[in-house]
Amino acid sequence: MPLSLVSASRAQAEESQRWSKNPGWAQGTGDIQTPERQVKAPVHDQVEYRSKITPFSPGSNNLSLDVGQVFLFGDLGNGYSDAIGFRLHNVYAVSDMFGLDTSLEYSSHGPASTDGNFSISNLNFGLRTNVAWIDKAIPYVTFGLGFFRPAYSQPDGSTLDAVLFGLQMGGGINLEVSKALFFGASLNFHDMFGTKKRNSSGALQDVDGSFASFLVSAGVSF
Repeated sequence: MPLSLVSASRAQAEESQRWSKNPGWAQGTGDIQTPERQVKAPVHDQVEYRSKITPFSPGSNNLSLDVGQVFLFGDLGNGYSDAIGFRLHNVYAVSDMFGLDTSLEYSSHGPASTDGNFSISNLNFGLRTNVAWIDKAIPYVTFGLGFFRPAYSQPDGSTLDAVLFGLQMGGGINLEVSKALFFGASLNFHDMFGTKKRNSSGALQDVDGSFASFLVSAGVSF
């Protein structure tokens, strides 16, 4: 068989096995073990495994506090101003590639072209997919669904609160800075499924909208 054909076959085989290999920071461990996992002696005929947790290693929880800018779109953007938002965010790493993504986010917005105020809180559940492992950096994408609670306050004193369903998608990058700490940045898009509700004055009002959040984060793994 020609040497060039052998080299091409070997390169194709290595490419197909890329995701079966451990991340760069976990080299030297077995494929069936999580990063830095240590195997203890059998106890009562069972083998006990103890894992040293590192950011986003399988079985880890990764809790962070995020802060950044929230941008309103459409009618929301015309009526209210952009503002600083906050998010409490946790990722439970199921494997090297996938994680369960949960977040609670809040922002409060003052008037732009109106004299009212607007705030939004949302609870999201989704799937995180790690795109690659580049040294200690992990780019990722997320997709999920959630519950949104927009709150309106009008100049005439009328108020409106509603609970809506919606979707969230986005992506970002995390950087491991120690065995327990990480930093990151993310950009997320949120869309609330619209409806009509009556405010406290009895007037029928459209309740919907979309917004994006650009956040930086600092977190701990445990």
